[in-house]
Amino acid sequence: MSDNNSTSNNGGGNDGPENETVNFVALVVSLVALLGTVAQVLQQYYASAAGYQNCGESVMGEWHKSKKRTFRWSEFRFEVQFESPVIFVCPPTNKKGPVQNEPIRFIRGTQDSLRETKTLLAKDENQRLMALKDNQVHTADNERATWVTLLSHLQTMEQESSNWQLNQLKKFPPPAAAQKLTVAGMDKHTLVVAVQSKKRSWDTMPPDVRKPYATTTMCHLLEIAAMMGIYWKEFDRSKEKYRAEGNGYMLTGSNVHDLGLMFTFRITGKSHFGENRVIPVDEVKEMCCGSASTIFQQTKDSRRLEFPNEDSKDLAFLQLGSLAELAETMVQMECNTNTADYFLRPSPKYTHLFPVPFELLGMLGKTLHIRDSYYRMLPNPTPCHWDKNFFSIRRLLKEFNLRISEVDSDSILYQAGQITELEELSREVVNTIGKDTKDAKVSGYSVFLLNTLHDALDKCDQYICAKERNRDLVQMVLREHFQEVLRMINDEEEDKGLADNASRKGDAESENKRATRFGELSSANPEERQHKFMDIYFYVVLDQVRERAVHSFLKRQGSTTYAPSIYAREDTPDHVAVTPSLQSVHTGTRAASAPSSPTLTATRPVSPPARLVSHRSSQSTPTPFLMLPQDSSIPQHRDLHNNPNDLELGREAEGIWCTLVFRMLCWLLLHDFHKKDVQIPKSELLGSRLPVYIA
Repeated sequence: MSDNNSTSNNGGGNDGPENETVNFVALVVSLVALLGTVAQVLQQYYASAAGYQNCGESVMGEWHKSKKRTFRWSEFRFEVQFESPVIFVCPPTNKKGPVQNEPIRFIRGTQDSLRETKTLLAKDENQRLMALKDNQVHTADNERATWVTLLSHLQTMEQESSNWQLNQLKKFPPPAAAQKLTVAGMDKHTLVVAVQSKKRSWDTMPPDVRKPYATTTMCHLLEIAAMMGIYWKEFDRSKEKYRAEGNGYMLTGSNVHDLGLMFTFRITGKSHFGENRVIPVDEVKEMCCGSASTIFQQTKDSRRLEFPNEDSKDLAFLQLGSLAELAETMVQMECNTNTADYFLRPSPKYTHLFPVPFELLGMLGKTLHIRDSYYRMLPNPTPCHWDKNFFSIRRLLKEFNLRISEVDSDSILYQAGQITELEELSREVVNTIGKDTKDAKVSGYSVFLLNTLHDALDKCDQYICAKERNRDLVQMVLREHFQEVLRMINDEEEDKGLADNASRKGDAESENKRATRFGELSSANPEERQHKFMDIYFYVVLDQVRERAVHSFLKRQGSTTYAPSIYAREDTPDHVAVTPSLQSVHTGTRAASAPSSPTLTATRPVSPPARLVSHRSSQSTPTPFLMLPQDSSIPQHRDLHNNPNDLELGREAEGIWCTLVFRMLCWLLLHDFHKKDVQIPKSELLGSRLPVYIA
């Protein structure tokens, strides 16, 4: 019995160490299982932080540092929070942005701006992106959010354009009299891209969006595209298809479910920012949508929240974005129905040397050039192409100076101060152009020339907008000018016989016939086009504009009702009174009319103004004025030669016309448009705060 007990005790003692080993192994396995379970649980919780991996550096650049996980105890899960930019365009003095209590960071291309906006320059951005990747195939780099690339190229735009200006000044210094001239800095800009940070949660991201997006508005997107030289090729809001290209960039947009319009910014080639840099002024906002402020504008809504009054007659704001809007603008200028209808025809004609809408813009548009700056480019607010291959504004200015300088003491307008002032101004501009042209180093647009043009425009504006200037007369000169120019463009066949007769006036042996029809410009050599153009303006258009503007002004002053332009053609059953021009009254000549039937029509006077000496000597003997039966029911012109007040009014009308033409030429030389930039109708988007997103 005792032996059995002892045997059992000995056996139990031998099993003790083995049990301890088994227990230890079981403990280790249990701990591993526990840790695995805990890790699995933690992984599930961390996995609840959806989108965290989509906010990495390869996607957001420097903005990835703002991402974080926040545990939401109420839902027992992690939430991913990050910051993305709100991009907008405003003056650099703006203190209030769309995001409350967030500082506004302006894109200026400086190191401070790069740091504040968490952005790198385009070249540094590419190097950083390549360093993060093993695969360096450039065409396969689609991980980056496109708004990061957009911010980088906006910074590059500011830096490159600023350096370009400094290099231009160093290469082509101004004359000795202006050696202290410095290039205008960013403190002179009134338009800059700004950025604010906005905190977001991945919980609110639409299911179809896999990357953080930036926010802007439709109007600001249009402005940014224009600033970067991107021109819209397709802008179809009904089909929600948008595409813009230019300067090595592409911008496409489409609708995203549960979000709205999403745009994607892509690089398609090499970009540069020099002479093509858009002038950074606030008025660019309007031009992006096919509108333009004029020299008559008194007040301005900087936010463009209220659309300008379309029925206003003060011409403070021009709508030029489509042919229909151009027709409305003609109506706003009180032109007749025929003039407005020219833009609504199936195949409209509105071009002589260049499209007439640019002429209107040059006559009335604000001077947007920044003094001491080389920037000239603007968004095209019209549906017309600006192609400088077919004309030269410089030659037109020279021809204008030749025409306005040919005066003598017998001219009725010789004593007019504005004509003398324009002669001096045009001579100064032409001389400055000549200096730039002779200097092989100068590219043709030195800062000295641009400042000279700017000064000339300021003096023209002072004359046109002077308090003593009668605004009604100015608007009537404008109205009659565009009525006559557009009529001549569209009614070439009607005036062909009259023009042929007028072109043969003067020395019969002269080889050069004076141009009187715009159709002659098409067959003229490039060296002759500008000369013929000014012939038409000074020898045909001027007479008609001056006479009709004065007559309409006198008629309006004598009546409380609107006096329609005498240009409106009406059939007279028995006879028509032939009206002498102001020039004909002064020289004692009358335009001849040969009756071809019992019903007589008035012949438009085409003889040149008396003040043009070189052509007066070659005029043929005037034909006696054809006396027609008088009828008291037909209104007759007053004899302006016998009325000093009316004669002075004629002088003022011609001074206004010459000033507007000179201003138009200077404005079009001081500013420029890209040949491929054509406005697509979107005037209603001016100031639009419709939210859009950048992928």
